[in-house]
Amino acid sequence: MDGIRTVVTSLLLSSCMAIAAVCVLALRKRSTSGLAAVFLALCGLSAAIYDFGYAMEIRATTLPSILFWVRFQHWGIQSIPLFWLLFTLCIIGKNKRVTPLFVILISILPLLALAASQTLGGLNLLHPNPRLGGGDMISLFQYDRGWAIYLVTAVQSVYLLASAILLVGVLILGVPVPRPQTLIYLAGFLLPWFNGLAYNMGLIPYNLDSTPLVLSISMALFMIGFLKVGMLDIAPLARDVIFEGTNDGILVIDRHSRITDFNTCMKSIMPFLDRSKTGVPARTVLANYGTLWELLDHELPAVIEFQPDFKSDKRIFRVSSAILRGKSNKDLGKLLTFHDVTEMKELQRRLEFLAIHDELTGLYNRRYLNEVASREIEKAKRTGGEFSMLMLDLDHFKLVNDTFGHAGGDQALIAIAKVCRSIVRETDIVGRFGGEEILVLLPDTADSAARDIAEKMCVAIEASPISFEGEEIFLTASFGVASMSPSCNTLKAILISVDRALYRAKTSGRNRVC
Repeated sequence: MDGIRTVVTSLLLSSCMAIAAVCVLALRKRSTSGLAAVFLALCGLSAAIYDFGYAMEIRATTLPSILFWVRFQHWGIQSIPLFWLLFTLCIIGKNKRVTPLFVILISILPLLALAASQTLGGLNLLHPNPRLGGGDMISLFQYDRGWAIYLVTAVQSVYLLASAILLVGVLILGVPVPRPQTLIYLAGFLLPWFNGLAYNMGLIPYNLDSTPLVLSISMALFMIGFLKVGMLDIAPLARDVIFEGTNDGILVIDRHSRITDFNTCMKSIMPFLDRSKTGVPARTVLANYGTLWELLDHELPAVIEFQPDFKSDKRIFRVSSAILRGKSNKDLGKLLTFHDVTEMKELQRRLEFLAIHDELTGLYNRRYLNEVASREIEKAKRTGGEFSMLMLDLDHFKLVNDTFGHAGGDQALIAIAKVCRSIVRETDIVGRFGGEEILVLLPDTADSAARDIAEKMCVAIEASPISFEGEEIFLTASFGVASMSPSCNTLKAILISVDRALYRAKTSGRNRVC
């Protein structure tokens, strides 16, 4: 039995040192993980106290020394469930509930149990009739298990059960801690709980309290979840600092390129997102959105435009990516922010349209006509090509405004613009030159062909009465045509020529081409 005690003692002391190392590593992450790291370290410290105390207990041979080490152990035993519950609240994003008052309230029962345990060797409130046992036992310490120890065990079980229920809830939702990590933590909680119940029920042989050894396994699981899985750093930070109060979609990706978290707005952008996607590689989740892959590979920060579904969703988002860093400037992953710029893009599109178009008719405006005409004239000079333009003016248009009002006049201009566009070619440019004047630029068009187009327009306008408030408006138009020639090869000269031709059409009877 002495050999077994030596082996168990060695295991406990080794476990104690390993747990102490975990505590140090956890505390080093408090800048990114906050209270979760602190409570994990305190939980590990409590487990180390338990391990060390129990190792000393099984090596002790006198009752006073055994009682001392049992009292020492309870400083860790009564603290573990408390710190585990606080740790759980922090990792699932309930940090705001961990107030000083809350900590004081849930500490009352563990403190009472600790106080009762310290009466060992005196009142023996928690361990009635303490004594040295005999026979083949790892620990020589024996006592009568009464209602007090079962009550304390029940309280500890409630704390651990609360932690387990919270984790099961997270396991179902998959947020804010991904399922793989939740399973690790859940296993770490349940192993010592079941073992502690078995020990207090007297089900473990040789009077061996294996809970300290099982705690070592739990702390190893916690270390894997906390240090290796690498998601705990991001979830609380993203939830507490970034997610609250934002109208943008937020997608959090850890440093291993896995989806870690997303907010409600993000789900409205990508309805297929659900909590089962947390912990899944981002490239797998975003397989149908290759444009977003640029943000995964591109040097950060980066910005792209993104439209979720070109057919059913017309929204446009500006997606910006940035490195998510902790307070120690450690790279925790990536943060993708989806900002809806649909209205801004529509306004931009509208402004761009109005910059070159007439707002009423939708035709090109005078400034744009001058720019295009100048380019086409220079092109024709270089290539030896042809260029023509025609200008029309609606006959007696003032009478239309006087009879039907400006609303009727506006409707007439819109209708005439449609007639003109329906006749010209795709390469021709139709614009409103001013008032009721429309100018048509005809690249690569000879004078005779330009006159044919003008004649078609003249006939079409006369044959297209305009309906307005139950009445019909009949219009005609006068046309002037001019073409580029060696003596007329500048924009100014051609405009003068076409204006004179239009004047001739007006003075010779209107509704004609000159």
